[in-house]
Amino acid sequence: MVYSLKNLQKYKFPQIVLLVFLLIVLIVGTVPGYVAGKWSWENTPRITNLKSLRQVRKDGLTIPDWTTTSHREITIADHKWLLQNINYENKSVILLLLTQNGPKDKPQVEWMDINGYYRWKTDSYKRVSFTSQTPDGDSITDSRKQNIIIEARFLRGWTNQQTYAVMQWYAWPGGGSPETGDWFWTDRLAMVSRNRVPWVAVNILFPIEPLGDIDPYLPQLKSIGQKIQASLTKEAFK
Repeated sequence: MVYSLKNLQKYKFPQIVLLVFLLIVLIVGTVPGYVAGKWSWENTPRITNLKSLRQVRKDGLTIPDWTTTSHREITIADHKWLLQNINYENKSVILLLLTQNGPKDKPQVEWMDINGYYRWKTDSYKRVSFTSQTPDGDSITDSRKQNIIIEARFLRGWTNQQTYAVMQWYAWPGGGSPETGDWFWTDRLAMVSRNRVPWVAVNILFPIEPLGDIDPYLPQLKSIGQKIQASLTKEAFK
């Protein structure tokens, strides 16, 4: 892709460097396969976490200090999701997870699928971030543990019966973002080392008063998001 000077001026220098680096990685990863008559995408590395991802979808996610009142698989737009109800400070919070089911699965239009499933109205969109840490008791030593930054969508969704503060992101080991492209480049960079990056689409639905302001609930959603990301790291991405 060729950018004009005017377009490049919109980016900061580090972003331009990153873009050039990613393009080089993409070219290096695909051109040799093309010349040899064999696309590298057709011989991608295995996803080593598929068994644990499917187990989470089947059994639910264990979240420390919280009580799961129910969990079940539901179908949304021909995909099997986990719907898990969590008791959080006397509120019934809904957790919806779509786990990667195969090596060719990639995040696409999950947020649109959720909108279609609930048939709700949405507004108050904003981008938020929070940090999560490798959970205690896993295989990573304390010296290697560090906070990771998760980017997420924060919005209000409502029907005639209920209003929710909603947080959404694609979780993967060591990060997360609501944008499919962010996972794509993370996965492609991992493929250079013959690795893959598994993913889970996360939706938290926090019930609030009818058409209430969602901003006061952001700290609670961030706290929930931290625990969910840590639990996915321990159970789904192990």
